[in-house]
Amino acid sequence: MIGQWNPTEPATVSPPAVHQLQELAAQSGSLLQQADNLLLKQAARWISLSEDEWQPLLEGLSDAELLALAEFYVKAEMTAAGFESGAGNPAIAVFRYLKRQGRLPGKEVIRALKAETTNRYIPYGKVML
Repeated sequence: MIGQWNPTEPATVSPPAVHQLQELAAQSGSLLQQADNLLLKQAARWISLSEDEWQPLLEGLSDAELLALAEFYVKAEMTAAGFESGAGNPAIAVFRYLKRQGRLPGKEVIRALKAETTNRYIPYGKVML
């Protein structure tokens, strides 16, 4: 899939507010069917944020919201244009954050999420050599 450049979109991406991430997590199941949704368009731009930019945002979310957010980005990468992210998928930042906090979900949850994607970097990103 090839994205299109839109000159009306800002060149820099502002990090989302915690309430925007909570809304994204709450609507994650139905949001991908709403191509003209503003939140969906913002979520696509947030992919360009670094893991360091994601970390403070994740602190304001519950474990359920974090998992819903990760699931959204995994499914979006597979089904929606503009969400191609590979090793930069925000779900990786979510799982690394949960791992550092000692709050990882069960292996069955991680396996189920991995089964939904062809992104080999899910859940923890590139292997450090």
